[in-house]
Amino acid sequence: MKIWIDQSQCQNSGLCEEEAPRLFAVGEDFLAYVRQGDQVLSDPGGEAGQAEVPADLESVAEACVRACPARCIHTV
Repeated sequence: MKIWIDQSQCQNSGLCEEEAPRLFAVGEDFLAYVRQGDQVLSDPGGEAGQAEVPADLESVAEACVRACPARCIHTV
C-alpha cells in the first residue's frame, strides 16, 4: 500500500501527524506530508510524493484516510 496527501486540500488539522507520526509530518508551510522512513516527502508532495506504508501500519493509514476532515489523504 502507498499513501499520499493532496496538499491543495489540506486544512492542517494535524490529526494525521498526531495519530500516526511514523506516516505523516506537518511541514514548515503548515501542510501535511507523508513520511518514507525518516524522510518527509515534501519535494515533490502531492500524488508524486507517494510513500510505502509498512505492513504493520496499514490499518492506521486506512483509519487516517477515514478520519481526515479535509479528505486529502489517499491510498493506492
